This record gives sequence, C-alpha cells and structure tokens, in this order.
Amino acid sequence: MRCNVCGSDRAQIYKRTADGRETTLTVCPACYRKLYPEEGSGDFFTSFLGRTKGTKACEGCGTTLEEFRHTGLLGCADCYTAFRAELLPTIRYIQGKLQHEGKAPSGTADAQYDTVRELAAVQEETRRALRQAEERGDSGEAERLRARLTAVNKLLYGGEDA
Repeated sequence: MRCNVCGSDRAQIYKRTADGRETTLTVCPACYRKLYPEEGSGDFFTSFLGRTKGTKACEGCGTTLEEFRHTGLLGCADCYTAFRAELLPTIRYIQGKLQHEGKAPSGTADAQYDTVRELAAVQEETRRALRQAEERGDSGEAERLRARLTAVNKLLYGGEDA
C-alpha cells in the first residue's frame, strides 16, 4: 500500500476518531508521527505548522493562526501574506513544491481576447443599426443586418444565437 502523504510503499491503515467521527488514514509510520506527534491530537494542520506562543492574526479578516491550525481554512487573501512564514513549509510538504507548474495560457490568448472584443463591438453596432433600420421601415437593410448579426453570433458563440 502507498502512503497518501509521501507516496512510500510502507503505508499502514490508521483509524482515528475526532469530533465523534472515525477517519481512516493510509499513511506510513513516519508521516503518521508528523501528522499526530502527540497521541490524542486530532489537529491536522498543527502537525505541519508546529505550535507557537502568542496568537498571530490577519489584519484583513481577523483570522488567527490558531483558527487556521484548527480548521485548515484561511479567512481571506490577506491571510496568505500574514501567515506566509508558517504556510510555506506546509505547502512545500503537502505539494512538494512552492512554485505552481500548471498550464499557462498560450501566446495567442491575447490575440483571441482582442478578436472577441472586436466581434462584440461589431455585434453591438449591428444590433443598433438593425433597430434603426426597423424603425425606418427599411426591410432590405434590416434583412442584410440580420444576416450579418447571425454571422457574428456564430463566430462569437459557436453557432448559438444570442
């Protein structure tokens, strides 16, 4: 069996009860000791962050470091700055890295965005001209503008009318 934390092949199944609920963990003994350094401690994030003297709090929302350790939830984006020193080792341990290495937009994303903006402007102008043609009673011009609007909508919405 593989450890769910470090990936080691020496995992064991541990059963823990916290807040009246039983949880099953598949972890190696070393990770279990890191997660629960003191028997009877059900505080998951404290095991990564350690214990501190005093209470540090986020200026943005008032969430304290102790609250984060207990719930594992931050209150706002400012918490990442306020608790940066405490969070970095935890993030590195859990994810293996601090730098995100996911997909990034391709170089053509800006060009696609500009194209969509231009099409939206053409769509709005065509709708305005269509309303004016209908008000004047110019059915030939209105028909031509409806066809143009349909073509623009197909480009913008992939064949769906809006």
